[in-house]
Amino acid sequence: MFKRVLIATAVSAMFAAPAFADVTISGSAEMDLMYKTNQAGTDGKGKFAEEIAVVINVDGSDKLDSGDKLKWRIAQKVATPGRYDSFGKREAWIGYETKFGEVRFGNQFSNQYLELDGFASSGQGNLWADFGSNQVQYANGVSYFSPKFSGFSFAGQYDLGNGRNSARAMELTANYTGYGFNVSAGASEAKNSKHASSEPMVFGGNEWGHSGDFTVGAAENKLRTYNIDAAYKMGAFDFKAGYKRNEWNGAVNLNAGPGEKTTVDQFLVAAGYTMGKNNFNLGYQRVQDSKTDGTKYDDGMNVINAQYNYTLSKNTVAFAQVRHHMFDTAGQASVMKNDWQLDGSVGSNKKNATRLLVGTWTAF
Repeated sequence: MFKRVLIATAVSAMFAAPAFADVTISGSAEMDLMYKTNQAGTDGKGKFAEEIAVVINVDGSDKLDSGDKLKWRIAQKVATPGRYDSFGKREAWIGYETKFGEVRFGNQFSNQYLELDGFASSGQGNLWADFGSNQVQYANGVSYFSPKFSGFSFAGQYDLGNGRNSARAMELTANYTGYGFNVSAGASEAKNSKHASSEPMVFGGNEWGHSGDFTVGAAENKLRTYNIDAAYKMGAFDFKAGYKRNEWNGAVNLNAGPGEKTTVDQFLVAAGYTMGKNNFNLGYQRVQDSKTDGTKYDDGMNVINAQYNYTLSKNTVAFAQVRHHMFDTAGQASVMKNDWQLDGSVGSNKKNATRLLVGTWTAF
């Protein structure tokens, strides 16, 4: 009898599967074909372009004996042209989820950026989220996300920077969902970033997923961003309106020099209509003239976005989009310096620029 018990125990141990934490893989795949007018360095000619963006998220979780949960994420984006092309550059963090909220440590997106990018659908994100004084990513981030209270939630994020108060970034965001409304607001500040310009990026760094390269001492700067966005859904219709303020102080790659302050205000309105598999969206943005220490520059712009979406399956959408920029003064594109900004038209010295795009997006 004793021998049979030993044999049964040995066989059971051989075939019993060990307990593993839950791991899931998700992501998206996007294909875009586009034509862009009035490109920089082409004497006003246009260009065709293609972009393939595949995002892969690897998420894990383990339920602790206390009932709380340990979570982690490693994310990669393979794109043309390349960006986030190795695991961890997009996201690499560990989190702890409790009934009192969730804390995360590591390389993670700015929650303000995610709210701006999600709000600015149908091609409006090139100005609402990817232009301005806000940050995209906190490579040395510590974050807290609250539970929801009657539709209300908030989050706080901090980037350790150089480990001292001389260089760091922080933000606070809040959200309310209820009665058909979705309202988000945020405020952020980054101090002494070496790479501070009109292009939001990783705090303190010019390489995605890495920070720690800072300017301190004589060449100091401070960047602040404020936003409030509101969306309302009523049957087949949805409406959006938002405001964003960008502030650059000190040594940054703009009109400003040391000790000076540059501000740019932005406004956005949009509306959409859904009928079966068809979705139509129309949006308008206004980028106000920039101001540096009270001096106003005639560099504002108006932007019109239109997009048609057709649902191909529960996971895949096909779309056609037009984005048209109209500059108050030819060749003056707010405080933008990089020729690829505004669909490659910065520096073309033209009065307008248009991007036509068709593509598909699928989730997995």
